[in-house]
Amino acid sequence: MRAVAATIKTFLLLIAAYLLLGVVAYLVPDKWVQRHVGETLYIGDLLLSDYPKAILFTDLNMQDSYTMDAYTEAIIVNQALSMRSEGWRGILLMPRRQEGFPDQCQSLSKALGGQEGLQTVYYGRYWHGSTFVTRLLLACANFLQIRYLIYVLTTLLLLWCSIKLWTGGQRAAALAVPFSLLLVNVYVMQFSMQFAPVLVIALCGMLWVAYHPGMTRLHSGLFFMVLGSLTACFDLIPVPAMSLGLPLLTWVVCRNDDHWRRGMGWVFAMALWWLGGYVATWLAKWGLATALTDMNVFADAYGEASHWSNDGHSYILRAIAECANRVHWGYLAPVVVALAALALKYPRRQGWPVAVQCALVLLIPFVYYLLMARPASHHSWFNYRALAVAMAALLVGLAALVDWQRIYPLLPKHPNHDSKREPHTSD
Repeated sequence: MRAVAATIKTFLLLIAAYLLLGVVAYLVPDKWVQRHVGETLYIGDLLLSDYPKAILFTDLNMQDSYTMDAYTEAIIVNQALSMRSEGWRGILLMPRRQEGFPDQCQSLSKALGGQEGLQTVYYGRYWHGSTFVTRLLLACANFLQIRYLIYVLTTLLLLWCSIKLWTGGQRAAALAVPFSLLLVNVYVMQFSMQFAPVLVIALCGMLWVAYHPGMTRLHSGLFFMVLGSLTACFDLIPVPAMSLGLPLLTWVVCRNDDHWRRGMGWVFAMALWWLGGYVATWLAKWGLATALTDMNVFADAYGEASHWSNDGHSYILRAIAECANRVHWGYLAPVVVALAALALKYPRRQGWPVAVQCALVLLIPFVYYLLMARPASHHSWFNYRALAVAMAALLVGLAALVDWQRIYPLLPKHPNHDSKREPHTSD
């Protein structure tokens, strides 16, 4: 009963926090937002193209792994600009002003100019936490400045994670996670309000685990439920698997559970906690929006899900292949081969339980592609980044099988290296 009460209390507090964030964003004066949206349009950062290149500016294969999503960025800014046009219901329905189904950047320009004849489009299925944050930031900065802020924030978080993991003895994870993120062009995420939220959630989750490795079973479950809920609130489904996979990988290496069967059970359990928070937060949004407005958001969500799930099974292999083709495997392969060779020459049997748990974490992106095959295939140009979880888990799992003390005898031995202690599992 204690676990149930704690779960319900935590979830209700999260929903209340999301609504409060929406109210605070709503109260921001429109004139402040309009001024900085005007500056954004004057700079032209969102007017170059719906899908501009981050590095390569060729016109061939526009939706490749270097593509920015100015189309969705313009929608987010449009929503932040138009949020109060529908009164308080705008917090739940998130309106934007556009003309038919045009270039979203041009629609933003027309909405700012107050052009007549624009239609109101509602986007009530999502919480749009990123739009709430964007409106708050637009009160004091233009969108280009917001992008720089996101870049600085995510860079500092990534450095902090790496340093904390390294000094805490989880050296393989400290190297593998940044390396894997580089292989999926993480810098594109760092300059995007569309992509950044899930990266921020994942990095903050890693930091929390690194600083609280002794969490009890209940606290661990609640923590992953919170991560799932935050993902549903702030992420527009570019890479939700990242906010589960990277913190879970950190959780595995910090616990260093030497019982493989128990460790596997808890990896499954934490993934289910995350999924529970994720799904419940979606359902809460649909329920609130349907009950408090005149729109049936459940029907809208069902229609959208039916569209994307149609013949979804036929896209599974295509989704995996298309996402995999966007990864820089040439940089990963030598590292994998080197670690595998070291594991064969200097095996560490005590590392097998952690390696098995890492193998489960490795499967997370593929489970996502299985469940979301059609959208994952259609949007493989950003969904491929979920594979950073698989690459990091593969590298950490292989590193766990290497007896580094035999290679570097003077290497400081971390207390958990060959520990036989039972992990803290009290409730």
